Amino acid sequence: MPIAKRMESLDAIFSFHEYVESKGYVAVDFYDGSILYDFSSQITMICDIDFYRSSPSSNDMGDDFWGAKRSKSPEEFVMGAPIDARTNVFTMGAIAFGLLGGEMDRSFNLWEAGQELYAIALQAVSPKREQRYSDVKKFKKAWDKARHTI
Repeated sequence: MPIAKRMESLDAIFSFHEYVESKGYVAVDFYDGSILYDFSSQITMICDIDFYRSSPSSNDMGDDFWGAKRSKSPEEFVMGAPIDARTNVFTMGAIAFGLLGGEMDRSFNLWEAGQELYAIALQAVSPKREQRYSDVKKFKKAWDKARHTI
C-alpha cells in the first residue's frame, strides 16, 4: 500500500483507540490481525476487540497475557503489572512500526515516514513506561502535528 493509505489506516486505528480510552477502556490483544482493510472501498476496520477491559486493569496471566509478542508492551509479560493508557500507547507505536517500519526491528533505516514521526513512534514503544506518552490522546496529538513531515 502507498504510504498515504497506510497513514490513513493508522489515523483510523489511533482515533478508534483514543475513543476507546475516552470511554475508560484499555486495549487487550490488539495486534495487526485485528486490522482489516477493504482495498475496494479503502476503509480500515478493526475487529476482535472482545478482550478489551475497563481501565485500569492489570496483567492477570503473566507471560501468557493476550496479544502478539510483536505488539505487546513489556508490562504485558509481567504478572500483576498495570495495563492502562501507557500500555495502549505502546501498542499504537508497535502498530506504527508494523505499518511504516521494520516491525520489531525499530531502526530508522527501515522507517518510511520521516524523522519526526519516527521519534514519536520510538517514544511510544519505550520499554520504560514513564517515557511513553501518558495516553493515546497525547500520542495522537503529537503524531498529527508531525504528519506534515512526510
